[in-house]
Amino acid sequence: MADYAIGLSFHKAHRTIVRAIGLNAPCRYYATRSNAGMITLPTLDTGNSYVEIQGVTQADFSISDNNQDFRLLGDEGWNDSVITGSSVQASCTAYFLKDAEIPAGGQCPQFRGNYDEGFALIERARYDKDFEIYIEFLKELGQADGATGNYIYDFTGFNACIQNYSESLNAEGLTEVSFDLMSRGKPVFGRYDNGSSQIVFGGVQSNLLFLESGVRQVAVVPADNASAISVSSNLTATFTSNGTVALTELALGQADGSGFELTNASTGAKVSATVTQGTGGSANVFTINPDASLTAGTIFTLNVLDGAVTQAVDANGAASASGMKRPIQGTKVTFRTA
Repeated sequence: MADYAIGLSFHKAHRTIVRAIGLNAPCRYYATRSNAGMITLPTLDTGNSYVEIQGVTQADFSISDNNQDFRLLGDEGWNDSVITGSSVQASCTAYFLKDAEIPAGGQCPQFRGNYDEGFALIERARYDKDFEIYIEFLKELGQADGATGNYIYDFTGFNACIQNYSESLNAEGLTEVSFDLMSRGKPVFGRYDNGSSQIVFGGVQSNLLFLESGVRQVAVVPADNASAISVSSNLTATFTSNGTVALTELALGQADGSGFELTNASTGAKVSATVTQGTGGSANVFTINPDASLTAGTIFTLNVLDGAVTQAVDANGAASASGMKRPIQGTKVTFRTA
């Protein structure tokens, strides 16, 4: 046996961080490795940021080599071979995660009817077979000088498609999913220096842009609890920062406007309507035009779902034409027709 506490040298799997970025085809990211084996992370496009894959319980990682055997005249009967190609595969098991968001001005997270930001990258593989992610596995090796110095990580980073998604449901258990990460292009391995602090992991990932007075507001016409509304009226939702200054870089979250739900409050029946976004100086105004006149003397509900409207923002949350689209918090109003 070793004459020191060798077990303390073993890497503990729970000190592994998994993070990823959803890619917009044909974009891919590649880290670089120096001659000393140190990693420089890829430069991300404006508005892109890492998303933590928090629910992973197991990852079976392997490098598969394509080995080509050959024989030569005069080889005295012995086979030889050469590796002609390689690929990386990570077979993962994770929990099915719901979304948690911290409201503007709040401290405690709340659950909302959506997927966790990390899990959303995984579940997309169920329907989008061309979707790729850039993913990193970082195993903490400790500080460079033992108890002092920068924090060093074993680094694996590669572009991948998500294949073979499956779910396991048990009446007395938690919903688990399994999937395979199949590399696309060249993987990069090495050691990553994160500086004087550890990589922060495990916090609430808040992707939703919350409505907040003076920052991001929406005014719906008719207003909540309005009455005597004309049966032929259109409805509007106007997004501003403070009630007057228009928000910019807005878009419909769903091209068909299905994030705006107009329903009969008594029966729950949906009212067919066309949703359009204004242009030019009115691009912050969204109009809901019912396909037919509303029923008189009836209470209706307009439910603007989370993500019915998106805003392109940079890493600091400021509107940016080159930023990433993020969903805006929804709202709901009820009104009565004349």
